[in-house]
Amino acid sequence: MFRKLRLKFIGISTLSMLIVLMIVLGLVNLITYKNAVDDVFVTLEFLSEQDGIELKNNEFKAFKDKEITIETQYEVRYVTVNVSTDGEVTQFNVEHIAAINESDIGDFVLHALKSSKTKGLFKYNFLTYAFYKLKQSDGSYKIIIMDCTRNLAYVRYFVSFSFYVGALSILLLMLLLSVFARKAVQPYVKNIEAQKRFITNASHELKTPLAVISANTEVIEMTSGKSEWTESTVNQVKRMSDLISQLVVLSKLEEREDIVFTDVNISEEANSVVSSLKTVADTQGKKLEYTIAEDIHVSADKNGIHELINILLDNAVKYCDDGGDITLDLHQKGRSAVLTVSNDYAEGEGVDYSRFFDRFYRADESHNSSKEGFGIGLSMAESLVRMFKGKISVNYKKPKIIFTVNL
Repeated sequence: MFRKLRLKFIGISTLSMLIVLMIVLGLVNLITYKNAVDDVFVTLEFLSEQDGIELKNNEFKAFKDKEITIETQYEVRYVTVNVSTDGEVTQFNVEHIAAINESDIGDFVLHALKSSKTKGLFKYNFLTYAFYKLKQSDGSYKIIIMDCTRNLAYVRYFVSFSFYVGALSILLLMLLLSVFARKAVQPYVKNIEAQKRFITNASHELKTPLAVISANTEVIEMTSGKSEWTESTVNQVKRMSDLISQLVVLSKLEEREDIVFTDVNISEEANSVVSSLKTVADTQGKKLEYTIAEDIHVSADKNGIHELINILLDNAVKYCDDGGDITLDLHQKGRSAVLTVSNDYAEGEGVDYSRFFDRFYRADESHNSSKEGFGIGLSMAESLVRMFKGKISVNYKKPKIIFTVNL
């Protein structure tokens, strides 16, 4: 249990950190990329309006929060192209770029013209270019194409850097958590262990006075005969003994980390449980019907599977309405075995089914002993299902309460 708690703590903490890093780094990278692209387009727009960058010493221009200095003309590599209304290149200027030949102009113009947008990005010969096209009054276009490979290369570098930083942070976090996880879960583990020790010790201590009460009652019955008082005492002693036994079983159930799973024929176990409880249901005037598919196998503990089916079917018989129907169905669904146990339960509306697997919970809050239940059985069933790595659920479809187990 301690190891499972540590792993769960490390897993949840790491996942939380991973989600936070993904959101933060994702937003940072997205904003960085957007700023880089916006900067490129602002430069292109300036070039289109100013017909290039021609500044003298110590001059600069502020354009849409971007400072255009004399050095900008040497940093920005671009080509200016004029295109007629029929798509023919009429004029171009490649003085400010070396990577574009005259033979490439047509391909570059084609990228710009086929786009429905005024500005955009495209790849050409493994380099990244941005275009900005300005429609003239006569229907022709003035197109500025700029090499922005270096601009976006910084963004890609930042993305790679943030990825490695994020991965390193996760690894460091997992390392630190593996060191400190023991201290983090230690109080919880101590509390659980203290509860289990209390249940075990209290159970042993209670068995002695119960044995004395049982023996004294038998002596009274031998000397004075049976009476309603002695019978009541015997019944309550038996009831208390059963409760103690169930508490001990429940406290030790999840400690069985050494449990060995074997191939279990759940169909055989279901038939065995039905055979033992059918008579009980018949004597109470309740109808038990069952449909059990043959040779369904699961990987589990044989005794645990038998106990699981017995708990659910015994619960159905016990809480079924007088003269009602009880149904058990076992079938194969894909690779899973699906067990469904249902019974008539007219008072099932408005019940908090989310608490049915809580220890000592009973829908009848008066705890009327006529049903002879402690609210432990379903909690044991859930622990068994969890131990077998399955799922158990409960729902109500008037007039039936339905328990479903997937293994």
